[in-house]
Amino acid sequence: MKNKHVLLCWRSERAGNAVLEKTVTKLEKKLNTNLSEIILLVQNDLPSNLEPKIADKTHSVTLYLEDPTKHHDIYEQVVNKVLPLVNDCTHLHINVSPGTPAMHTVWLILHAGGRFPANTSLWSSQFNPRTSRTSLREVEFPITTYLSEIREQRKGTSKIAVYEIEAKSHARAESLEQLKRFASLPNIPLLVLGERGTGKTRTIETIVKSIKQREVITMACGGLDSTVAESLLFGHKKGAFTGADGDRDGLLKVANGNTLFLDEIQDLPQSVQRKLVRVLQDKRHRYRPVGADLEETSDFELVCASNQPLSKLQEVLDPDFYDRISMLKTTIPPLRECREDIHVDWQNVWDEVSSDEMYPIQAPESELLYQHLVSDDLNGNLRDLQKLAVLVMAYWEKDPDIPLKKAISVWRAERDCSPGLTIPILSNNLTRGEHIKSFTKELSLTAKERYGTWKKAAEVLQCDEKTLRQDSKG
Repeated sequence: MKNKHVLLCWRSERAGNAVLEKTVTKLEKKLNTNLSEIILLVQNDLPSNLEPKIADKTHSVTLYLEDPTKHHDIYEQVVNKVLPLVNDCTHLHINVSPGTPAMHTVWLILHAGGRFPANTSLWSSQFNPRTSRTSLREVEFPITTYLSEIREQRKGTSKIAVYEIEAKSHARAESLEQLKRFASLPNIPLLVLGERGTGKTRTIETIVKSIKQREVITMACGGLDSTVAESLLFGHKKGAFTGADGDRDGLLKVANGNTLFLDEIQDLPQSVQRKLVRVLQDKRHRYRPVGADLEETSDFELVCASNQPLSKLQEVLDPDFYDRISMLKTTIPPLRECREDIHVDWQNVWDEVSSDEMYPIQAPESELLYQHLVSDDLNGNLRDLQKLAVLVMAYWEKDPDIPLKKAISVWRAERDCSPGLTIPILSNNLTRGEHIKSFTKELSLTAKERYGTWKKAAEVLQCDEKTLRQDSKG
């Protein structure tokens, strides 16, 4: 549909096909070009008696609606059946007038949420029964939401596999709703948890960024000793330590007016954590660069992320620092708890990986593929999908069934050979009862980390949630 003008609208029931035909004529006159395609949405039946001029380029899509006044039903069908048809359209025109008031509202909601391609135009047609004339004017509707900003940000950069913010699964929808609420609170640190590969960093750098309306300044804490970490965060003056050949601004200064994101927070040296405590408890966020005599201030908001469970973070983080950063915490659920979103996740990962034109825009699909995606533990989460997509590309042929089967075979073989859970080392200093207590503690904590909640872990292990919590205390 690139470089083509496409009209999208409901079939007019009030004046039949006459309104559609006159709308097309007036729109083509305003655009000074012919429409390439007309996508006509029809409720429960098919249109008839279209004028030959538009019949050949009209594509009808039937939406089965028991009640055309139910906003949610209309919204779901348009999202699932219509949006995939127009996602790559560069000149989309929508006539928002035909249909029920609920249908009008859905168009505006989708537009405000950024669901349509960039530069989509909205039009209003009004039929005058006395004169049998139809007027057409463009609708000015500049209202946007944070959803729109997130989607626009994704369109403006190279495609990355970020979760669809209107998730279908309860676990992800609940998590993203909580993230929105927590990120909306100013000046309170936010802690984002989740297994490796769940997309924490991308979620923070897209969704949290849009909600807070602040740029995200990221620092990966892994592998940093205390001197380097302190210099990166606080900055330093020339001669402050060996190798400090000049002044350097720290990320606290760079993050002034922005959001400071500390990734892998469990790896931040405790000496630096304790210095950050003072900064966080001070409303002005005063800090002193290494080797400096004077303090500086920074208006930043803090977000931290970790793939470790809370029990582990409480062990490795300075207690005061942990208390400061964990007042608001949310968990990005693993893919195995969000099976309803797996089709969209697979498409998003495919969009990111398959940048070459030799691969189709639509992610390859098969019944075998989804059998594995809905049954596999997907312990690597998005990374598992990325690996599978790369394998499909490596074995790519015109018939998608062949590379899919081969890629799935290799993918499964590698996973079947991966190491399982390790058995704790036996100790001569522990009795049998003490070993069992240690094993059950490890089992309970591992189950909680893997399945996300005590309730889910207890269901999988077929035990009482209270028992599992008690086991975790050792």
